[in-house]
Amino acid sequence: MRTREEQIADLENQFGEEGTFAFVDDRDAATKHIIEAEQRGYERARAECAADTRRIEYFNRYKTKAISRWNDNLGRYEWSVQLDKWYPTFRDAIDAAMEGGNG
Repeated sequence: MRTREEQIADLENQFGEEGTFAFVDDRDAATKHIIEAEQRGYERARAECAADTRRIEYFNRYKTKAISRWNDNLGRYEWSVQLDKWYPTFRDAIDAAMEGGNG
């Protein structure tokens, strides 16, 4: 992963190739792009944490039982909180239970 400064320099060079901005404008534009991308990443991480919190609260509230099994065909574990269907991840299993009632 490149540092912020490396990313800014790369964007700055790309903007400069077009010749539409002055050096200071190129650097400012590149900096704004990087900061915006970082902010989107932080927001995405917060949203994922909030979704996981809702899953845990649901799981605890309904005392849902989760079980896993090894799938030889896929070479991975699958999860279920409803015994009628298996899901590739624990999150997927809880989400399905949340959508279908209290599991």
